[in-house]
Amino acid sequence: MINQTFVCAIIVTYNRLEFLKECIDSVLNQTFPPDKIIIINNGSTDGTGEYLNNLKNDKIDVIFQENIGGAGGFNTGIGKAYEQGYEWIWVMDDDVEPFTDCLGQLLKYSEKSKCIHPLRTFKDNNEIFKWEHYFDYRTCMPILHDNASLRHKDYCFVNTACFEGMLIHRSIVKEIGLPKKEYFIAGDDTEYGVMANFYTNIIYTKTAQMYRKRKEISSKIRPLQAYYEYRNLFLLRKNLKPYFPGGFSSLFYKGLYKDFLKRTKTIIKGKEYSFNEKITLILRMSKGIKDGFKIYKNKA
Repeated sequence: MINQTFVCAIIVTYNRLEFLKECIDSVLNQTFPPDKIIIINNGSTDGTGEYLNNLKNDKIDVIFQENIGGAGGFNTGIGKAYEQGYEWIWVMDDDVEPFTDCLGQLLKYSEKSKCIHPLRTFKDNNEIFKWEHYFDYRTCMPILHDNASLRHKDYCFVNTACFEGMLIHRSIVKEIGLPKKEYFIAGDDTEYGVMANFYTNIIYTKTAQMYRKRKEISSKIRPLQAYYEYRNLFLLRKNLKPYFPGGFSSLFYKGLYKDFLKRTKTIIKGKEYSFNEKITLILRMSKGIKDGFKIYKNKA
């Protein structure tokens, strides 16, 4: 049986105080609670800092830092948990809410894997967030299996991970290091999962679940997201190429072109965007590709 004194939860937050409160409560109220919760406040300006300063709980440590993105937050949090000697590190954003038995269910697979991921459902309608991903090394993009492997069994193996509930063992952190801050947002967890997959079979299970709260805005692309998702595709390609010297091909650019066209059409047709928002998003995606190409070619 796992000793709970070896489990540390990491929550990274930025300007979502109400979500953060619910996330903290759900982690504290686990049937198998972690021994420590480390909250990384990424320069929030919505009262989060004041709230965290007034928290009176010996199980909670708070780290205040400037906003260096989710990637920077997870770099800090995982690094601190590893430094303090925790055996298992449970990472999440502030907009998820683990079911009360989530951590206990994840730990049931600790003999099978050193990196375990829960199923997520949207809280407003219990719709399953489909995330049975296979990372395609040729295109640096995910192939969605639509949770097909979970229809007749409780878990399956994937080759990447996500920082919305991932439970990882310190031995993997020792091997692969910390998430790279240079991603800022988007792609940091993808690379981290791909690297973890070299050392363990990553499990994705439906017996451990958490709510994902942002369905109402998850379909609306933000300019910052639009930029980094495309820029970081090139960063992924650059960082992973040494491990797959023959694995990248023209399929990367074909996949990029296809994805850009598909997303552009979605934006143009989207009634939720104003005309100016549509132009802004398309320009941000284009700049992300331009800057990403420079990074890949070592010009930036």
